[in-house]
Amino acid sequence: MARSLRRRSIIRNRRGYSALIATIIMVLVVMFLFYNVYMFMMNRDTDLQNIISRSQQLDADRNAEILTILNPATSGGSGFPIVVTCTLVNSGSVPIQVVRLWLKDLNSVSNLPAVTISLMSQNVVLQPGASAPRSFQVSMPGAFSSDTFALSLVSSRGNSLTRRING
Repeated sequence: MARSLRRRSIIRNRRGYSALIATIIMVLVVMFLFYNVYMFMMNRDTDLQNIISRSQQLDADRNAEILTILNPATSGGSGFPIVVTCTLVNSGSVPIQVVRLWLKDLNSVSNLPAVTISLMSQNVVLQPGASAPRSFQVSMPGAFSSDTFALSLVSSRGNSLTRRING
């Protein structure tokens, strides 16, 4: 009988339930917040790994570019545009797009500034193993085709190749 009275008094005493329910809700809220922070950090780590792998692939592609300039020659000059003719050879394993040409007259008498032209409109793209004869017109007043020139070609990945002409 005393036991049954004690059981009824525990059931009727509801003061301890609110603390228990509040503790359970607080634990659920903390777990929810922890899960969200954990998933956010996992997403950021995945993004970082993707960026690192893309960067490494770009570096590998840049290192795989091997461009060769064969038989460079100039013609024209003395009031006419300098015409640079050469054969471009892609010896690498990735396609190469040449986007810029720099031409510097190395003649010590003239001291002409370097001239740059964009090759984006000419679409100079070489597939792996391909070679193509190309000619480029460069307006350089005061230069002669017999002068010594430094020809630099820049690829879309930032590689640069310099070759002397007539020197």
